[in-house]
Amino acid sequence: MDTSPALLLLLALGFCCPGIYGQSLEIRVRSPTDITHLQVGQRLELECQTDNNRGAFWIHKDKRGTLHFIVFISSTSRTTFGNRRSATHFEASNYNKNYYLVVKSFTPQDEGNYFCVMNFNQMLYFSPGQPAFLP
Repeated sequence: MDTSPALLLLLALGFCCPGIYGQSLEIRVRSPTDITHLQVGQRLELECQTDNNRGAFWIHKDKRGTLHFIVFISSTSRTTFGNRRSATHFEASNYNKNYYLVVKSFTPQDEGNYFCVMNFNQMLYFSPGQPAFLP
C-alpha cells in the first residue's frame, strides 16, 4: 500500500504531461530570408517543419489579433480550406514531414503572424508565430 501515492503521481503526470514519455512534438516555421522586405503582390512561401506526419493546420493572426483558419493539410496532401477566398488566394501542400503554405499575392490584409498547428495525442501544438508585414 505504500506505493499507492507514487502510482497516483505517475498516473497524474502521464495525463497532464504527455511529453515526459517522449510524446512531444517539435514544430518550426521557415520563411524566405527577405520576408522583412515584403511587397504588395509578392509570393510568400512558408514551411512548417515537423517531426511527425499527421497533418497540419495553418492559422493567420491579423494585425487586430483575430485568428483566421486558412487550411488543413492532411498527411496525404489533401487540403481543406476555410472559405472560397482561401482556396484561390493560398496554396498548400506537404512533402515528407514538411507542410507548406503559399500566399500567392501578398496584400495588406495578409499582414500578421502565421502559425502551423498540429493535433497530436489530443493536444494542439502551435509553432512560434512567423511575422509577415509590409515595410
